[in-house]
Amino acid sequence: MSLDKKKLSERDICTKFITPSISKAGWKTHMFRDKVGRTAIWSDELPYVAHQNHVFKARIFLEEQSEVWLEKYLNGLYARDYFAGSSKQTTNLASINKTQLRGCLIAIPPKQEKDKIVAKVDELMDLCDQLKARLTDAQTTQLHLTDAIVEQAVK
Repeated sequence: MSLDKKKLSERDICTKFITPSISKAGWKTHMFRDKVGRTAIWSDELPYVAHQNHVFKARIFLEEQSEVWLEKYLNGLYARDYFAGSSKQTTNLASINKTQLRGCLIAIPPKQEKDKIVAKVDELMDLCDQLKARLTDAQTTQLHLTDAIVEQAVK
């Protein structure tokens, strides 16, 4: 069965192609769920990716900066609130310009402290992933038990 790409909605394209590719590249869903200010580290996971003109890229220019720290910081509460407050919303698209992006203050703690923070955030994110998996397993078990009870009641 061939796929008629002209009949796909934007949601179909995101669900069937974009989200799985981004996830396969190692990005977590929370990294690309919001409408503006989504931040991720690009490490050439896919051979070629085209992006629209409202996507900005940034490079580290100070030795004491770290792309891992920057990604975690920009996905944190302060930066997310800044991006949401600085963006303009049109029909189903939020946008922010480079001047507004440059206005986002970025904290750069000492290297040791930065490394500890990144390690702790990673540890907590792993714990969240484990808890989500356990919840999913528990929900699956609950559904199986419910099905078994219903099946026994119908017999």
